[in-house]
Amino acid sequence: MKNKNIDLLEGNITDVMIRLSLPLMGTAFIQMAYTLVDLMWLGKLSTNAVAAVGCIGFFVWIVMALTLISKTGISVGMSQAYGKGDHKSLVSVLRSGFQVNTAIFIIITILYIVFKKELVGFYKLDKDVEKLALDYFNIVITGLVFIFLTAAFSAVFYAGGDSKTPFKISTISLIINIILDPILIFGWWIFPRLGIKGAAIATVFAQGVQVAVYLYLGIKYKEIYIQVNYFENFDGKFAVDILKLGVPTCLTSIVHALVSMKLNSYIAGFGAASIAAFTIGSQIESISWMSAEGFSTAFSTFFGQNYGANRFERLKEARRKGMIILSCIGAFASVVLFVYGENIFRLFIPVDEEVIKIGGEYLKINAISELFMAYEIGTTGMLNGLGLTRYPSINSVILNVLRIPLAIILMPGLMVNGLWAAISISSCLKGLVILFVYFLLNRKTDGFRINMDKYVSRVKNLV
Repeated sequence: MKNKNIDLLEGNITDVMIRLSLPLMGTAFIQMAYTLVDLMWLGKLSTNAVAAVGCIGFFVWIVMALTLISKTGISVGMSQAYGKGDHKSLVSVLRSGFQVNTAIFIIITILYIVFKKELVGFYKLDKDVEKLALDYFNIVITGLVFIFLTAAFSAVFYAGGDSKTPFKISTISLIINIILDPILIFGWWIFPRLGIKGAAIATVFAQGVQVAVYLYLGIKYKEIYIQVNYFENFDGKFAVDILKLGVPTCLTSIVHALVSMKLNSYIAGFGAASIAAFTIGSQIESISWMSAEGFSTAFSTFFGQNYGANRFERLKEARRKGMIILSCIGAFASVVLFVYGENIFRLFIPVDEEVIKIGGEYLKINAISELFMAYEIGTTGMLNGLGLTRYPSINSVILNVLRIPLAIILMPGLMVNGLWAAISISSCLKGLVILFVYFLLNRKTDGFRINMDKYVSRVKNLV
């Protein structure tokens, strides 16, 4: 809402970035909590139900990755237009972003409906699990429209410097999901016992509420996304601009998902204890990277607006202070995970010493890379805000894929620790490489003042 927008062009930079990033961090944790809540209740239902949701989770990950195309394009394009005070470009970016978003939604929905049996069949599940997965998938597909709309609406608020409103809306949605899950899964009160279908319905309904709240606020406060006529015309240049900005970010997420699937197959070869250690360990570790992710999105908006307003000295100062913040996040996470890793694991698996030992080693090995991971995530946000989205994407894709050969090389000698080491080494490399890329681009463009047309991931002179 307009009265909640943070002025990113004036005021104390550290204060501005922290105020913008904290709700973003909260939103990231809420998105993670959606899955955890479903799994918590379904775990009480049956192991087959958990396995079914886990399989469909990959297809939801693909959808979330595809929403990043319009979300990134809208956020970067609109934040730079806000900085320039260019209302015409603001409207054009928004209209084209929604048009691209709608096209992608229609395509992926049709593909999922037509090929759902083949997609689920890829996992070669037992018949009972496959049936549960299809039951869950059928309902999830009906809610894809809400996922795409929520991504686009939230991007509009982020671009304007308002991260509190999306956080509050996400919180409302999560609370609804938490309440409905047990009611619909187990048939509490007057409701029938729906099992895995109940979990899917609860999630889709909660997502629908999110969209309804965005529309209500849009109408009440006359937000720009309510005022735009999305069918007025189609501007190919702005549509291409959205794709150029967003596709690299989307590919990064998809490749990460595919690499994770391959690494999971390696982990499975070391037994259930290693799978459990990785599942829990990655959730513990996510606290640090989600914190960095919150600042990354804040940096993207901050850099976009100030770049659009030609506040180059403010960009330089924001980079310096941003690196201090990222260093604190990374260093704190490294110390906590390295020193207290096993103790943290005991909170989740208090009686299984094997899982605690493997999990403690996972956290210790990855603790080494936490600082570099924070640098990579934060610097990615800065470059994205400047429209330089392809460089973080290339860095992430190549070095995430590198995890596979690294794991193959290290596992024979280090066993499962070789796999953890492959993940940690690639994270360190990603952080170092992106720092070098930022330094190089900064030097070649005189602090992003000149020659930017040679590097930005967008149509020249569009915004």
